[in-house]
Amino acid sequence: MKRLRIIIIAFILIAAGLFIFLTAGTDPQTLLFDRIPATGREHTGLILVIIAMILLSTLAGLPVFYLSLAMGFLLKFTPAMLICWGVNLVSVMATFYMVRFAFSSYFTERTGRKKLIRRINKRIHRYGPWTVVFSRSIYIIPTNIINFSFPLSSISPPVYLLGTALGLIPECLINVLTGYLIKHEVILLSSAEPRMWQALVIGGFILLFALVFILLKIRQHRRKKFRKLKVIPYEG
Repeated sequence: MKRLRIIIIAFILIAAGLFIFLTAGTDPQTLLFDRIPATGREHTGLILVIIAMILLSTLAGLPVFYLSLAMGFLLKFTPAMLICWGVNLVSVMATFYMVRFAFSSYFTERTGRKKLIRRINKRIHRYGPWTVVFSRSIYIIPTNIINFSFPLSSISPPVYLLGTALGLIPECLINVLTGYLIKHEVILLSSAEPRMWQALVIGGFILLFALVFILLKIRQHRRKKFRKLKVIPYEG
């Protein structure tokens, strides 16, 4: 197991080094789109390469924003959205099992009894998949932190899968639609409107999930109040 952990850490360091080397002195978005021919033809081979890169980048903790953006640039919106969501879901779950198998027991032995870790696990157990949904839908939290931290918690794979499936929707929507607009609405993207539009989309998802969270808290409070009323003996 120790050798496996060393191999995984070495893989992440090498991948990060290659990413820094290839993108040094240029924007990754520019570097990517310089290599994508802006034609209407099918790019099956390139799409397969992007899918493989999404998987490897997720396993290595590298950003996949530009890869999802390229998917929206190459395909129509609906297939690009479905492929991006499905590939990211598979990649995230592969990362989950990799981290949990190689590092979970090691992490639990050293930090499992700490008060902060126990408090986090208690929150995850209480709110279930919504913890993952909120973390991913906020969009400003780096995805590699989410991908590498949740497997070290006490969350179960089905709960994490459900939360990830829901939480990836706003992320993939924004990324794919940005790539789609770059190809079809270049003039629009030269103004400040896309920033405002993206902010509205992110804000809408945050507001929606916050509303669901508040409703769940109200429901939980009512249940606790009802249980207290049931145990109080009636004095007639």
